[in-house]
Amino acid sequence: MSVDYELTDFAQVPDLVPQVTSLTNAAFAEYEGAMEVSEQWTDWYLQRPGTDPKLCQAALDDGKLVSQVIVCQQDLQLGGELLRCGIVDSVATEPGHRRRGLARALMERAHEAMQEADIDAAVLYTNPEDHPYRFYLRLGYRERARAAMLVGPWPAESGCGALPVDAAEHRAGLCDLLNEYYVGHEGYSPGCRELWRWHKLEAPSPPTVVAELTGAGPASTASFARASVRIGGRQHTVSLAYDIAAEVMNPEQYGGLLSTAPRETVALLLDEDSPERRWADDLGFEPQIAEVSMVLPLGREASLALQERSGPWYVMVESVVGV
Repeated sequence: MSVDYELTDFAQVPDLVPQVTSLTNAAFAEYEGAMEVSEQWTDWYLQRPGTDPKLCQAALDDGKLVSQVIVCQQDLQLGGELLRCGIVDSVATEPGHRRRGLARALMERAHEAMQEADIDAAVLYTNPEDHPYRFYLRLGYRERARAAMLVGPWPAESGCGALPVDAAEHRAGLCDLLNEYYVGHEGYSPGCRELWRWHKLEAPSPPTVVAELTGAGPASTASFARASVRIGGRQHTVSLAYDIAAEVMNPEQYGGLLSTAPRETVALLLDEDSPERRWADDLGFEPQIAEVSMVLPLGREASLALQERSGPWYVMVESVVGV
């Protein structure tokens, strides 16, 4: 490094929210699938349950944040086990400070901090067609699942009984339904009160949550977040559909839940080997941006777990798109 950078954690970064906002926008301005962020968004994102300033790493040039690695600690399902994972997000370096080893230095610091915190594995998402994918392979990350952002028109209206609901009022029943539906999915973090409140209620633009309610509780649900993402070099406003679940799921039920989205272009993030991916293909959705989940085991338990596969990968929209 020709410049005398200060490598530290987020607890030592001055004016953290505006600095992270500025760096994020500068670093991801040309990235497919990225969205421009505000200070309000950054303030919310850094309050994600499990985000620890001591795990997040920074490179400062005379007090200015020029490179970062954000880490959020959550329990994720991997290989049939529930493991303590460090979710690595927003690995970003200002364009004028690239190719100086900052990202590698901060990733190594992040891995050391995670090991000291007894975290079992590091998990991240990236585009397999971009340079960072090869960078993560060199750091020892293993590809775990291939996914994609699929985009399609608003599906034709169906007889689906799901309607918008109060996400706070029905939190317990909806969390139970999602946990039961995704119990076999890798990469899924079982729902809890804190994560639900942050993701569904406190987001700068809270998602629309729909559910089909019965006397016994919710029978199906879906969430839709409005986002402006870069696709094909242009910004597109989409309804990003996620947390789609039902007591009994089939292609008709899946299409019906998607038809409850706001009437604009709908986007999905799906594992290419999941049944939902085949159903989305049949509905006319087309892949636009490739995504891959990658895992770095930090201990023996994770290494053993990664020898098994328990099911399709649950793609975390908060990590890939930031909603």
